[in-house]
Amino acid sequence: MIKTGALIKQLNKSAKNLSLENKKVFDDIILYIRLSNIKTRDAEEFLQQILDSFLNAEQQGVSIEYMLGTSDIKSYCEEIVSTYKSSYNYISRCSEYIMYIGMFIIIISFINFITQNFTVFIINGTKNLSFYLNVDSGLISQFLIVVPVGIILMTYFRKSCFKENTKRGKIKAFFTEWIFWMIVVCVMVAFSMFVGDILLFRLNIIIFLIVGIVLYFIGNYVSEK
Repeated sequence: MIKTGALIKQLNKSAKNLSLENKKVFDDIILYIRLSNIKTRDAEEFLQQILDSFLNAEQQGVSIEYMLGTSDIKSYCEEIVSTYKSSYNYISRCSEYIMYIGMFIIIISFINFITQNFTVFIINGTKNLSFYLNVDSGLISQFLIVVPVGIILMTYFRKSCFKENTKRGKIKAFFTEWIFWMIVVCVMVAFSMFVGDILLFRLNIIIFLIVGIVLYFIGNYVSEK
């Protein structure tokens, strides 16, 4: 069975053969499907099927609406997403979240290791580096902010699909995004001021990495099934 990563590479390569008009529509479909909270493998397999329909439509000289049997491509995608979600059980829904949590732990571990040891490394080199990471209230509060922000952004970009890019719409989108990021920055500053950096516990970075790697491979293995 082809790995999900290979499917993504194959899709990106084949999509370059689309016309500019169809490429724009297909890019909206990609964004909508990948942000629809379905399993990555299901999303990529469906996108490959849609891409084949696009390519066949161009070869036959017909519209993509004719090939798909509908002019409402967004509703078509919504129906597909609903069909996939209805077939999932609890394990299917949780597998990719476990994988993403593992990735998050690995990335945060490296970032914290670098930030905590940066000054020490500049002054003393590798002599006094600490491999113990501090888990404090500041880190927890950042996590509590990042997750909702990620969900909001995914919902926003998903809803922006299949809309005409008018000048007024672009201006509205610009100010909406600007206000959103200003609110995020203000919330993060407020958390840092009122919550502070209260040390909760310290663990060796190796433990964090092992936990992150194990969670990633468990989630990836289950999601590929």
